[in-house]
Amino acid sequence: MTAAESEAPAEWWPELGPRWERSAAPKPPCLCIDVHSHLSVPAASALAKPHFSPEMDPRSFFSPPESLRYNRELRSRPEMVARFEQAEARIEDMDKQGIDMQILSVSPGEYFYWLDAEHAVKACRLQHERLAEVVAQHPERFAAVANLPMDHPELAVEVMVEARRDFGMGGFEINADVNGGDLDDRRYDPVWEKAVQLGMTVIMHPQGFTHGQRMDDYYLVNVVCMPLASTLAVSRMILGGVWHRHPELRMVVVHGGGYLPYYFARTDHAYGVRPELRRHIDRKPSEYLRKLHFDTTVFEPGMVEYLVETFGDTQVLLGTDYPFDMGPTDPLAFLAEARLTEQSRRRILGANAARLFGIGV
Repeated sequence: MTAAESEAPAEWWPELGPRWERSAAPKPPCLCIDVHSHLSVPAASALAKPHFSPEMDPRSFFSPPESLRYNRELRSRPEMVARFEQAEARIEDMDKQGIDMQILSVSPGEYFYWLDAEHAVKACRLQHERLAEVVAQHPERFAAVANLPMDHPELAVEVMVEARRDFGMGGFEINADVNGGDLDDRRYDPVWEKAVQLGMTVIMHPQGFTHGQRMDDYYLVNVVCMPLASTLAVSRMILGGVWHRHPELRMVVVHGGGYLPYYFARTDHAYGVRPELRRHIDRKPSEYLRKLHFDTTVFEPGMVEYLVETFGDTQVLLGTDYPFDMGPTDPLAFLAEARLTEQSRRRILGANAARLFGIGV
């Protein structure tokens, strides 16, 4: 990027911002639930801001000035602020998309795992109060999942219980790492155990990649790093025995599950020939992978077909990444291009999400 370009006005990016138009596909008669959408909570961000330093956020830390400025311009636009923070703008877009409900989760830049215990709990509670407020105002259009102070596992369990008891949340969202630490660490076992006990479904949504030194151009910090982070996290969780110890743990991995669902055969092969992979599990890694669920933010209809054929139509859910620009703006038209049975289509559009997150139909 040249110096002139770095100082260029926003018009230098005529494509700035996604646009939601009326769907090209007819609205199906079944309930359509978007399992992958984000709501920002400014009060929690304001609480966390004084404690932040750039290295705490790999996605922005490894982003070049071009991407940082583009994101800043995009997020500061009034129409985008409304979409990230308010229900009314979202509902207007949902009606255009043919989406009946969104499952709200915080934006991945708002996990705030790096906060100390006291502030981490306060931030999560502020987020839950706001999410619950939106759900209460529009109960037929929104459900929500929690954010947990994952670097403090005992407190994470407490906050999870509160979210379930006080706000009826059916799940929680997590990053693909916790301040650079991996999720197969046994210190998170109480979190997984409590999630199973409460019937909570986990949504894994990465926030960049902790070692993105070679991803600091071309927006690779998102394009490659997001699915890469999920691939590594899920691989470690499987090989570290998380599902061996907690076989009923339910997890949705966004962005189609990262890269692992499309190349798990290599890990299975290694399991057969390398003892390192058999320390914590007693069956092929892919058998644990088949327990997971994946969203449809994959941009190629054939990949949805592959996920359904390989893992079953009960394991795939509609997702849009709303209101970020790295998601489809016409998800129903996109899914209409996939060759699916009507039963599979209905399950993906909403029935699977209703079952996993306890949404009454």
